[in-house]
Amino acid sequence: MPRIDIPIKWLFQRRPADWARYVQPGSREEWVRPYKTEYTPRKESRLDNVLEIDDPSSPYLLHFEPMGYRDEALPARMLRYRSDIWEATLAGGRSTPSIRQVVMFFYKEDDNGLHRLSDRWDTGGLEYSYTVIRVWEERRQPVITAKLVGLYPLLPLMKGEDAKESLEQALKKCIDTVQEIEDGSLRQDLLAAMAILAGGKYPPELVLSMIRREMVMESPIFQEWVREERAEAEARGEARGKVEAKQDAICKYLRRRFGDASAGLQEKVREMTSL
Repeated sequence: MPRIDIPIKWLFQRRPADWARYVQPGSREEWVRPYKTEYTPRKESRLDNVLEIDDPSSPYLLHFEPMGYRDEALPARMLRYRSDIWEATLAGGRSTPSIRQVVMFFYKEDDNGLHRLSDRWDTGGLEYSYTVIRVWEERRQPVITAKLVGLYPLLPLMKGEDAKESLEQALKKCIDTVQEIEDGSLRQDLLAAMAILAGGKYPPELVLSMIRREMVMESPIFQEWVREERAEAEARGEARGKVEAKQDAICKYLRRRFGDASAGLQEKVREMTSL
């Protein structure tokens, strides 16, 4: 699966109102603003993507949690995030704001299916859940009709109107939608994010043939993603090199100590210490 944190973080920061309107269609852009960082807990929390929605009828916080990996403890983590916010607001002399939490899954294999917690005792109990959005179950056209540009990179992962469309046809329609955007810089960034996210569903050669490097190479989001992918690959290479050096040292000792009789043992050492 591709790493989604870079494109999703960028999309959320660049077009926060689009995400709020997707979850709550009645939301207005002028109501949406990033949640004040001084209220966000700083220790032992990866809480991010929180918006303050100044709905005149009932203000609330909107917390998005994009999931690009499988987490068996997700419900407990989401409950902790809610508690983190309330702990920070109470410590700051504020009340406990209303919070709507939304978990968004992009690929089926990341959803463990557990999104509710409950506990009961003699004097009361706990019932906790949150909104779950599975992108592959969502329809593409409402996003396009509402012009939720910040979600356009998700279009290839959504359902089209034609159930029989091929992957190539689906991807082309999504690319054509982005190509209609007049802002060239925004268009490049959206295509770069789309290429990264589509990599979890479409064959890489298809994505590369339709979203070519020259279409996205000037995009900061693409450049940052390439840098992080390269750094991770180098780190994996260094780790593999260290393991192989350790294997060689152990096998060299075994050959010197036991000669040809150690061949089977050397093979076992390499098998047990492989990455």
